[in-house]
Amino acid sequence: MKKALIFDPYLDTLGGGERYVLTFALGLIKNNYAVTLAWPDRKELDLAQTRFGLDLSPVAIDSEAYGLCSQKTAYAERLKFTKDYDLIFWVSDGSLPFLFSKNNLIHLQVPFKKLGGNSTINNLKTVFIKKFVYNSNFTRNVLEKNLQKDKGFVLYPPIDTNGFVPGKKENIILSVARFDSPSHSKRQDILVEAFRALSEKVKGYTLVLAGGLKGDEILMQKLRTSAKGLAVEFLINPDFNELKKLYSQAKFFWHAAGFGINEQTDPEKVEHFGMTTVEAMASDCIPVVINKGGQKEIITAGTGYLVEDSDEMAEKTFELIGNPKALTKMSKAAIDRSQFFSMGNFFEKIKLLL
Repeated sequence: MKKALIFDPYLDTLGGGERYVLTFALGLIKNNYAVTLAWPDRKELDLAQTRFGLDLSPVAIDSEAYGLCSQKTAYAERLKFTKDYDLIFWVSDGSLPFLFSKNNLIHLQVPFKKLGGNSTINNLKTVFIKKFVYNSNFTRNVLEKNLQKDKGFVLYPPIDTNGFVPGKKENIILSVARFDSPSHSKRQDILVEAFRALSEKVKGYTLVLAGGLKGDEILMQKLRTSAKGLAVEFLINPDFNELKKLYSQAKFFWHAAGFGINEQTDPEKVEHFGMTTVEAMASDCIPVVINKGGQKEIITAGTGYLVEDSDEMAEKTFELIGNPKALTKMSKAAIDRSQFFSMGNFFEKIKLLL
């Protein structure tokens, strides 16, 4: 059996990017690889199984490999360590590593404007890299200003579209995003503004803001204060089953990451893809999201709305509320579109990549 090593320095954040990486590990296993994760212990894997609903028991842990990957190592030591693997899948932190396996894949989740390190050395490192794996064309287009275009491969994040089942719909508008995202603000404050505008036109709807939080109570207090007097609910650190239930009940999905950002000058600060948008669409939930970054690759004509600001977000939602026939048609189209990002398609694309 072939040997694969995966290194993700952000594994303990357990965000959408980590679900991507761990699902990639399962894809390798499907293709007869023995997969080892360079990480100190299994604690994060156990948490990931609960949060993401993945069976990660076949994935091995190697703490020594973690030390060799996470620290600067001498060229000879990196050569000796990595040459024994048939494949290495390495999540970039904005820099490029020296790798010497038979098949070196660098995964880039963030559209870094500039890669760290000496450009001449980076060019040498690139010689040993077979493919740069991007999570969206948006990310690819930004990074290929500095990387070889012929080595690029877009592998959209995997969504378990079959695991999201539409339920009895209620007058709920849902947003799912970290409240304290370390990479880019999800702008829940803009959603509160949009909901205030919508509430002046229609009554009986609730905005549910769900997401992870590690303890920024000042941020949360500002949001709660801005939502005072509105039917806004906050769901902090929900588990995956709670989210699936909310998706099944909600009629609309709002997302505002990237609002007010120039995606040409600050590409890192917009949504690099938008996994929760696809999850909502699979749940028969219409997306109304800010027209930035990877969201533009998800939503096609008739499957949701890409909007510029909070006023347009409220306006488009209000139009659909007043036109049940159009709402039903668009929600069904959203379900169909979500299938393009299914786990099945993800695994098929891994076969092509390998």
